[in-house]
This record gives sequence, C-alpha cells and structure tokens, in this order.
Amino acid sequence: MSGSKIGIIMGSRSDWNIVERALNAYRNLDLPCTVTIASAHRTPEAVRKWVEEVEKAGVEVIIAVAGMAAALPGVVASHTLLPVIGVPVESGSLSGHDALYSMVQMPPGVPVATVGINGVKNALILALHVLAIKYPEFKKRLKTFRKAQSAKVDLDRNSLIRDNPRYALIPAGKEKASGKKTTAGKKKIPQIEIIDAVSLQGESAQPLKKPSPVAKSPVRKIAGKKRVLKLDPVNPEYDIIEKTADLILEGGIVAIPTDTVYGLACDSTNPGAVEKLYSLKGREDAKPIPVLIDGMRTFSRLVRGVPPEVQLMLEELWPGALTVVFSKPATMLSAVSPEPSLGIRIPDSTIALSVISMVARPLAVTSANPSGRPPATSAGEVEDYFGGSVNLIIDGGEMRGNAVSTVISVTQEPYTLLREGVLSFDTIKGYLKDLRRL
Repeated sequence: MSGSKIGIIMGSRSDWNIVERALNAYRNLDLPCTVTIASAHRTPEAVRKWVEEVEKAGVEVIIAVAGMAAALPGVVASHTLLPVIGVPVESGSLSGHDALYSMVQMPPGVPVATVGINGVKNALILALHVLAIKYPEFKKRLKTFRKAQSAKVDLDRNSLIRDNPRYALIPAGKEKASGKKTTAGKKKIPQIEIIDAVSLQGESAQPLKKPSPVAKSPVRKIAGKKRVLKLDPVNPEYDIIEKTADLILEGGIVAIPTDTVYGLACDSTNPGAVEKLYSLKGREDAKPIPVLIDGMRTFSRLVRGVPPEVQLMLEELWPGALTVVFSKPATMLSAVSPEPSLGIRIPDSTIALSVISMVARPLAVTSANPSGRPPATSAGEVEDYFGGSVNLIIDGGEMRGNAVSTVISVTQEPYTLLREGVLSFDTIKGYLKDLRRL
C-alpha cells in the first residue's frame, strides 16, 4: 500500500467488475489506489481495521462501493476523518436506487459524498480533485485529463461536420463575399467523400480520394524530411496529423502511439500497403491484422446485427483497449483479413483518432515490433526496431507499461477470449456471461 493515496473498499467481489473497468478507463492517469473487500454487516471489524491501516499508509481519500441498501460508506465515514465518496451499485430489484438513497441520507455528522449509480469513474475523478488541492502532480494530471476531454469533443465536432457538411455553420456575410450561391442563396459546401459499403468490398475497388476537411487551420510547413516528429498527445498539431494522413493515403507505413503501445499503421483498403506492413512486421500471411476506427458511425458500416449485450459492452469499453472480432463478408477488407471475420477497435488516443479521422477510413494497425519481440512503448524503440523502414514515426511520448489490448471474438456463441490484455477476463465476463477462454 506504500504510495497509495486513494483507498477503495467494496462490499462484495461482484463489485470488482465495475471498479476494474473504471480503473482501466483511467489507466493513463496512473491513480495511486489500493483496494479491498469488507462487509459493513458481516465483517464490521475488518472495515474498521482496514480504515486504520490505510490511514497509516498515507491514503487521503476513500471510495466505498456497495449495493443493496448499502451501509458501507456510512460505516467507513464513522471510523475516519478522511473524505469518503460513496458509489451505489446497481443490484437487486431496485436496481441500485436503495443504495443511492441510503448513501445520500446519512445522519448528521457522518457525511458521505455520493456519486450516481455505478459511478466509479466520477468517484475516481472526484478523489483526484481532492488530492489536487494538496499535490501539484495530481493537479497536473487533472488538467491533462480535462484537456483530453476537450480535445475529444473537438474531434467529435469536426467529425460530425465532416460527415454532414450540409449542416456546417456559414458565418454571416460569407455567402455574399464569395459570390457563389446555390439556388437557395447559400454558399456551396464541398462534398466530403466517406467510406461506404461498396468502397470496402474487395481489393479491386478504387482507392478513395483524400477527404477535404471542412475547416482547415493554417498549416505550418515542416522543415526538412525528419523521420520522427514529436506531437502533443492531448492537443496534436493539425499540420503533423495532415502529413501523417498524406503518407498513409500514399501507401506508406507510419508508426503512431495508441492508448496501449505504439503501432504500425497503413491504409486497410490498400492491398499494396497492407502487404508492405506484413513484410515489415514479419507477420505470418495467415494471421489477420485488426483495424482501428474513429467512431461508431464507421463501425455501423462494417458490422450489422450486433447482439444487445455486445453493444452494451462496446458503449462502455470503447474507446479503449478492447479489440473485438466480428463476422464479415469474405471480400470486405480481404487484404487485412482473408477470413470471414475482422478485428475492430476504437482506441482511446487523441493522436490515433485524429489520424483515422483525417484518413477517413479504417487503419490496419499492428503493434510496432518485429514478430516475437516486445511491443514498442516509445518512439525511440520504434526507431531501434525499424530504422528508416517506416515512412514516419509520430512521437507522442512514452506509453505506461507494455500491455496490449484484450481481444475477444463474438462471431459465435459462446464468445471467446483470444488474448487477455489491459482488460481482464473477469471484466469482459461482466458484460458477456457466455464467455470462455480459448
């Protein structure tokens, strides 16, 4: 428990699934947590002893997670002067509302700050707010988190207008200044070419044209032909993202940071580029390469008839370190997967999402390492592995650890865990009851 600042206590083992999902979602924040299980009614002495232990160890905020008319947060609060955050868990016939009312109705003098049902993520961020009052490092992490949230909203907004240009706002006076009007008197907006079902079918399809961004920011010319370009992982520069997209659209191989490790990326609809990627990686031809996409709109074009429990899992765990293998027509994206299945992931990385959005099609991405070697977690490691064999390396900083994404197949039931990575078997099992290990 040395170094832990946030203590998490759960009423039962079943609460761990929701706690683990939240911790994995905020893995990049590197939250200093310690966890335990103790019951307010069955093991009250264990609760008291744990509170004493974490106080001595330096914990400064406690999160208490419980369901079924939960008394745990109040019992914890009665044993400490540390701030306690209660998380009601959805359980029983009242779906967690009994636990919610129990936590917010603490008697005077025993305060518990309570978040929404299953709100472990908000509890963790609230705990970080408390720690940020005292520790500059936590304040810095919180600011980075806020910037990342803002960047994702900007990305979603730009993606929305790119896919629906007819709804873009035209500032007053622009129509008159351009002199180009439609019959309705409005300025024509360039049509954006998007991926459709036809363009993803087979290798004979013509390569898609590069999409035109709706609103292009001023581009700063990049001096020279540097192979490694440093990029802010929270607020990536537009011109570098555009340069990266250009290289990919021209059939190049680019190394980019994701939310797990660095990856080698190319245009999944370009068979020649995919062939180069296989050769560079030293990957077996029969081993499919997953694709990264930037949102559910592209996903809906690739996959149909998603089971409700799988859809719920995707809504909770995407963007994130989860690759899901779905059934597909044999001819669709056959360069990356000649099999009737395709691995798909939405990464939780502003850089990766920005590049995918700019390219406007799925990227074939595999970890940046020769087959059989450890995945690269920094731009330097990518360069050591591949030197000048890649067209560009985007340096988005060092990844925390070298854990890869978890891979599951939902092509048939029972669903199958193909690789356990950042997300554990138990976490996925919390969504897909009919899940087995390979």
